[in-house]
Amino acid sequence: MLIKRLLKLQIRKQKRHSAKDGVYVVYGHSLSKRQINDISMGGLSFYYEDKGRQIDRGFRELSLVDRDRVCLKEIAFETVSDVETGEVMFRNKCVKRQSVRFGRLTRRQRHQLKAFIADCTE
Repeated sequence: MLIKRLLKLQIRKQKRHSAKDGVYVVYGHSLSKRQINDISMGGLSFYYEDKGRQIDRGFRELSLVDRDRVCLKEIAFETVSDVETGEVMFRNKCVKRQSVRFGRLTRRQRHQLKAFIADCTE
């Protein structure tokens, strides 16, 4: 297990930063928001409760929200992993961790993402 973790750390291109409370990811135009666990210039991850509905795979769009204020809109992404954590946070609930990789960002989006990471991480 330790070797797998070390290999993953070496593969990452950008440093991941832990997100503060109140920083969310929102898919497309849905009202459902999920607390961001960590974020980098290349992507982000979050935990969610699996209720049997699959989160869309493939390139879609997401938005980044800080305390109900939309900071970045319409960022293309691709799901990298969507796995059960094995942690029992609540009885009879399946908690998963999803990691996504951002698609091609415009120059403006890259600038906004840098500012978002600086403002919203620990």
